[in-house]
Amino acid sequence: MGGQHKVPQPIVFPDTNPDDFPLVLVASDARGVLFMLTKEGFFHMYDGLTGKRLMANKVSAEHFFIGGPFEANGGIFGINKTGSVLSLSVNSANMVPYVLNVLRDQPLALSLAQRGDYPGLAPMFQQQFQQFIQQGQYQQAAKLAASSPQGCLRTPATIQLFKSLPATQTSAPLRDYYSVLLDHGKLNEHETMELVQPVILQERKDLIIDWLAKDKLFCTPELGRMVLRLDVESAVTIFKRSGNKEELAKLYAELCQFDQLLAFVKEENFNPNWMALFVSVLNRSPANAAAFARTLIKSPGGPLLDTNAVVDALMERNMVKDTTSLLLDVLENTEEHAALQTKLFEINLKAVPHIANALFENNLFSFYDKQHIAHLCEQVGFYQRALQHYTDIADVRRLLISYGSTMQIEFVVTVFGKFTPEARLELMRELLKNNTNSVPTVAQVGVKFTGPPSANPDPSLFNPHQIIALFEEFQSYEGIFAYLQPIVALFATDKELIFKYIEAASKLGAVKEVETAVRDYEYDPERVREFLKEIRLDNQLPLIRVCDKHGFVSDLAHYLYRNNMTQYLQIYVQQLNPLKTPEVVAALLDENASDESIKELINSVGHLCPVGELVDEVEKRDRLPLLTQWLEARFNDGNKEPATHNALAKILISSGDDRAEPFITNNEYYDPAVVGKYAESHNVSLAFKIYSTRKCSNELVAFTNNNGMFREQARYLVLEQIPELWALVLDNANTHRRSVVDQIIQTVLPEIPKERADLVSATVQAFMHAKLPLELMELLEKIVLNTEGKVWDSQHLQTLLILTAIKADKTKVMDYVVRLDGYDPPSIADMALKYDLPEVAFKIYDKFNVKVKAAEVLVNQIGDLERAKEFAETCNEPAVYSVLASAQLNHNNVSEAIASFLKASDASKYEAVISAAKSSNAFDKLVDYLKMCRQNLQKLSGLKAKEKIESELVYAYAKTNQLSELESFISSNKNTQLQTVGDSCFNEGLFEAARVIFNAIGNWSRLVSCLVKLKNFSAAIEAARKSNHTTSWKEVCRACIENDPPEFRLAQLCGLNLINTAQELDELVHYYEIRGYVKELMALLEAGLTTDTSIALSTTLAILYSKYNLEKLAPHLQLFKKKKLNISKIVNVCVENKQWAEISYLHELDGDFDRAVRVIIEHPEVWKDSKFREVLVKVKSTDRIYDAIKFYLDFAPEHVVELLGVVSNRLDPVKVVQIGQKLDAIYIIQPFLELVQEKNIRELNNVLNELYIQDEDFIRLRESIARFDNFDSIGLAKSLESSQFLEARRVAAHLYRMNKRWKQSVDLSKKDKMYKDSMETIAESKDQGLAEELLRFFIEPEFGVKSPHCFSACLYTCYDLIRPDVVLELAWRHQITDFIFPYLIQTMRDFTTKVNTLHSVAQAQPLPTPGAVPVPGFVMGPNGPVPVGPGPVGPVPVGQPGPPGVLPPGFVMGPNGPVQVGSNGQPGGFLPPPGVLPPGFVMGPNGPVQVGSNGPHGGPPGVGLMPPGQPFGF
Repeated sequence: MGGQHKVPQPIVFPDTNPDDFPLVLVASDARGVLFMLTKEGFFHMYDGLTGKRLMANKVSAEHFFIGGPFEANGGIFGINKTGSVLSLSVNSANMVPYVLNVLRDQPLALSLAQRGDYPGLAPMFQQQFQQFIQQGQYQQAAKLAASSPQGCLRTPATIQLFKSLPATQTSAPLRDYYSVLLDHGKLNEHETMELVQPVILQERKDLIIDWLAKDKLFCTPELGRMVLRLDVESAVTIFKRSGNKEELAKLYAELCQFDQLLAFVKEENFNPNWMALFVSVLNRSPANAAAFARTLIKSPGGPLLDTNAVVDALMERNMVKDTTSLLLDVLENTEEHAALQTKLFEINLKAVPHIANALFENNLFSFYDKQHIAHLCEQVGFYQRALQHYTDIADVRRLLISYGSTMQIEFVVTVFGKFTPEARLELMRELLKNNTNSVPTVAQVGVKFTGPPSANPDPSLFNPHQIIALFEEFQSYEGIFAYLQPIVALFATDKELIFKYIEAASKLGAVKEVETAVRDYEYDPERVREFLKEIRLDNQLPLIRVCDKHGFVSDLAHYLYRNNMTQYLQIYVQQLNPLKTPEVVAALLDENASDESIKELINSVGHLCPVGELVDEVEKRDRLPLLTQWLEARFNDGNKEPATHNALAKILISSGDDRAEPFITNNEYYDPAVVGKYAESHNVSLAFKIYSTRKCSNELVAFTNNNGMFREQARYLVLEQIPELWALVLDNANTHRRSVVDQIIQTVLPEIPKERADLVSATVQAFMHAKLPLELMELLEKIVLNTEGKVWDSQHLQTLLILTAIKADKTKVMDYVVRLDGYDPPSIADMALKYDLPEVAFKIYDKFNVKVKAAEVLVNQIGDLERAKEFAETCNEPAVYSVLASAQLNHNNVSEAIASFLKASDASKYEAVISAAKSSNAFDKLVDYLKMCRQNLQKLSGLKAKEKIESELVYAYAKTNQLSELESFISSNKNTQLQTVGDSCFNEGLFEAARVIFNAIGNWSRLVSCLVKLKNFSAAIEAARKSNHTTSWKEVCRACIENDPPEFRLAQLCGLNLINTAQELDELVHYYEIRGYVKELMALLEAGLTTDTSIALSTTLAILYSKYNLEKLAPHLQLFKKKKLNISKIVNVCVENKQWAEISYLHELDGDFDRAVRVIIEHPEVWKDSKFREVLVKVKSTDRIYDAIKFYLDFAPEHVVELLGVVSNRLDPVKVVQIGQKLDAIYIIQPFLELVQEKNIRELNNVLNELYIQDEDFIRLRESIARFDNFDSIGLAKSLESSQFLEARRVAAHLYRMNKRWKQSVDLSKKDKMYKDSMETIAESKDQGLAEELLRFFIEPEFGVKSPHCFSACLYTCYDLIRPDVVLELAWRHQITDFIFPYLIQTMRDFTTKVNTLHSVAQAQPLPTPGAVPVPGFVMGPNGPVPVGPGPVGPVPVGQPGPPGVLPPGFVMGPNGPVQVGSNGQPGGFLPPPGVLPPGFVMGPNGPVQVGSNGPHGGPPGVGLMPPGQPFGF
């Protein structure tokens, strides 16, 4: 305790618990004690310094098993074995009285009071302090004051006392006092202020820093303000420790420590008055105000200041620069900042316009009031800015007309963007009308707001024709040109617009622009041509461009020739388009220009002139010789251009020059098609020579056809062998084909020598490709059957001849096959079959001894089985019989086919034979065939064939009912296919055969089916046991049920093997139910329950009981309960059957008591009160309980109170009240409401009070009001005060009285003449005015009561409230003095008692001893030394006597401490000792008072008599 020390002290345990031992020990430095818990449940407390036991009590009946210090109350906690937690600590107020009165240990009490700061010893410490002062032991006095409990001696008076004590060379009492205080701990507020003031005057910052570091000072905002002048950091520390967040925030702001301020408010979650802080900064440090505001407005959590208020505050001081900077930092370009944006521009336009202009340039904001800003801009001469902001077109028009000429065109253009197209157009018209120099501006505006060509034009943009029409209004070609020049390329396809542009440019002489337009854009060429002819530009190049581009060259040549501007023709053909020279020459020839001028023009163009077109044009006009010289010159220059050589050839041919044939033969540069065509009309032989020499095959064919030269054409075809040409000539569309073919066959082929057999083959191929079979046959007969002895590949040509005959003329085929022997038999036979000539194929196969093929043709193609049978017998070959057998089988001649297969010993088609035999039911024949197959198994590959044959043999035995052979065969041949055979037999109704097979292979399931079909149920059951399969049991069971009559006993045996599976159980139940065998079904399931108690079985039986035998359902449910039942499934069935009682019971079994209750509520016919209540207490949802209450109120209201009592602990009474009100059944539940009214719920009390009122039961109403106060008392009072019942109105008065509405209560009681009630109310109110008003009410005539008895009773009841002078006055005036005598007697008695008491007190007051206090100017008060002198003294409890001691002369001890005695009676607490009172004064309880005729008075002013001109009391 405050250090380490050891004090031996035994721990004493009670005799009843000698084996007890300490469990936990906790030391409390703050309390100065030790706490201990023992295992047996005892609590011990010891003094922490001496170890003395203070107390020991048993606090727990159970043993403690753990404990420890409890920080919440500075005590100890323990947990006992029951889990209870106990917390124990010291009651500070009772500690010292306990030690003094119970332990009777004053030193220990003093020690504990000092160490634990316990109250209760202040007078003792004050007496001790007085003794130390009187004895001059200032150091001891200082220590005592420092350690005084609750700081009872650490007062301002003590500080003043030490200040007044004289200092010596060795000590200064005040300094020593503060040293003791600082050593002891922290100073209080008064001590701190007194200590710091002189330190600040001495500027001893180091002392303050040291004291703060040691936490010696009591920090307050006032202290912080004082220290701020000396040290800022220390001041901040003081403000922080003071806990005054507002002051600390203000300090941070004034110091401009904004970051620290924000961190502080965030850490403390504190929201100061930010505007006040900002104004403080603005007043103290204007330069930092804007930065502070910026920080607050841009706070991450949202703005902390109203920007508008900040701006107003800054502008009040004309801080334009700071305001602008702030707004630029905090404003955002959003609509919510529109007003501030407007203010920013307004401030700068009025103060610093150039800054405003810079803001406009940066385009930071767009939501300000543009109209207002526009006016301001106009006022300062910013006309462009004004135009940018004006939205009214009248303002814009005015500024543009006045100042538009001084503005840049680009800017003016942007202004127009604010308006609609119509407004823009009107504004442009105004500019053109009022300012002749505005044409460029208007043109630029038009360009800016002209939209590109589009199928869906933008309605906000101009159509270019609108602008053109505008300029045309003012006949301004300059405007049209200036407008269209920048945009004309966009509208290159708008012919009308391009014409306007060409027209304007031509008018202005802009020839190059006209030339560009006619060259690059679209327009009406004829209109432009005529316009250019009409305007006659100085330069004809635009016209030349138009004519050249649009094919008016001839017209151009005629126009220029006729207007003597032939020089432009030379320019045209030489520089612009030499390729148009032929058209120009043609026009000149048509104009009969001279040959020399034409030759000159042609020669000037030279080799650039297109020869072909020129020759054509000249040739048309029969002036070809005009070009001879020019052509020969080109030929001599080595020109290889075909047109040049074509022209020369034409000149030679037309002139009949002998040089024509050598030229044609040797020249390779001319175009044979062109020259040949020309020669056709001049020289036929030269034309054929040109075509044949230059291999112009198509032209040659056409030429020879036209001129009947078929022999030459045929010869050319055979010799050249060109496939494409053959295709052309032999095409069906060629009308001359027959003539050419005749020439080939009759003339050309005989001319071919034997060594050129390739030509013959190629010709045959050509005929084949041309698909000319008849002509080909004619050709081949000519070749193959020729009489000239030429042999042309005999086998190939014979084969080709027969094949061609097959395709073209089938009548000749048989003749060719018989006559010829060198052809290819297989290919010819195949082709004969393909073309449906089976007899030819049979003849070929028979001729060349291919018997099998011949037989196949007979049976397959000819289809004559009899002929085939004869052919087979003739041949007598197994292979032929096999072919015949297959054919017979295909024709369904099964018996004959099997006979043929047997002759051929052919088992290869056993599958087909088996299938056919089955189809025709020829099983007798099939048995023989299959036996043969078994003998030839070695010829068949694989085990599969053996299995198939043997399986089919078994099946054939079955079909022929050869059961003995079947059993014998099966016993010796265990074939894996027996299962399939057995299935087939079963499916076909061969049940006996199937029984034999299934029994042999052990397939018990299938055997069961067979036996069921044979109605051998007993054997079927045995087979089912062997099978042990559900399907078998099910099959036998159903067969037994479906038998006529049903075999229920056997069916039950089967059913018992099915009911143990849920799915089979459902099917079985359904099967029985749909046939109406419900009784037998329930018997079956009941029998099953003896061996199987599965959930499915018991549930199914419960469902059947629900449907068909309800009496058995309840016992069944009780027997099996939840664990053996599917509750939900049974519930669904019971719902269908509307068995509500059973449904409720099922929900109860399932633990779903909520549903059980709900079922009964919904179906009250099954309700039973006791059972319902038993279930209701188990429900989980309180909503269901409320539903039950509603149900009872509606169905069984006589039982509802019992129900409410059962579930009262789970009910919300308010909700019950609401239900009762809603159902208009509140009277029914009134007993319950009275039972739970002890919870004192407002709604409940209101309802019961209302019920009592309605029942006129005012006695119970008063009881309810008295016991339960949580209700709307004022509302109830207001509703009752107008009641017709007196008792109701009395209750209303009582309620007003309870709510201290005294006057309302009294008025109501007076109105009902309940004067006793009104008197009691006023007596309780302690209201003197009401009491005296009631007195007047009882006696004044105006009130109509005039009851002296009530007057007297009121005096008795309100005795303490009524002034005697008022009573005397009223009694005297109304002559009822006899009625007030009891009051007067009692008043005099009380007055006498008080005077005697005061006198006794005054006599007991001791006299002061002069000179007893050694310190001048100080006396000892109840709370320590106090200074003596005029003015107020330290406050002390009224009536507390001062401690005994000697007071200086002229002082006495009063209730508030020592006071000076004087004769002037001034306030301040003058209490003279006995014998020193002035004449006419006595000592009262609150000081000297004057004695008057009515006795002493100590009440407030205005009561009784007082000294004239002096205030009463203190």
